[in-house]
Amino acid sequence: MKRTTILISAIVVISTSLQAQKMNNIKTDLFSPIIRTFAIKFERAFTEDISGQLGFFYTGFHPRDSETTLEGYGITPEFRFYLSETLAPSGTYLAPNIRYMSLTATDPIVNEEGTLTSIGFALNLGKQVLLKDIVLIDAWVGPSYNFRSVEDPSGEVDVGISEINGFGLRLGIAIGIAF
Repeated sequence: MKRTTILISAIVVISTSLQAQKMNNIKTDLFSPIIRTFAIKFERAFTEDISGQLGFFYTGFHPRDSETTLEGYGITPEFRFYLSETLAPSGTYLAPNIRYMSLTATDPIVNEEGTLTSIGFALNLGKQVLLKDIVLIDAWVGPSYNFRSVEDPSGEVDVGISEINGFGLRLGIAIGIAF
């Protein structure tokens, strides 16, 4: 009888603590609408200090002063290693990630179109805060290295575009909900 009571008590304590932890969240980049981009990210905590996140974006950017459009998508899988004492997905984290992007630039005035394909690697340092047990704010910054290629059917690739391989900075702020 005593063993049964201890076993039931342990199950109740473990299940209560697991339900109290928000294991999933969905969020969007705060500044994406400024550049007419739809971005969504889903994060799932696997353990108390490790989570995985998958991000997707689609852009149809059209600068106000130009007829040129930049249209395409990107996908960013990442793992997050939480360094703070709080349970994932909340606290300070280190996040290695990879991003694949495919963007098409179109200029109808000169009838030119080119495709930029990029694979980038980054290591972000970030902080994710859970407010009122539901609202998330996530901010990150980190170095990235990108391998880019440009395909231009007309053969007149702008030389400046081919020089954008190399190091960059990835940063952002996202807001979302935890569940």
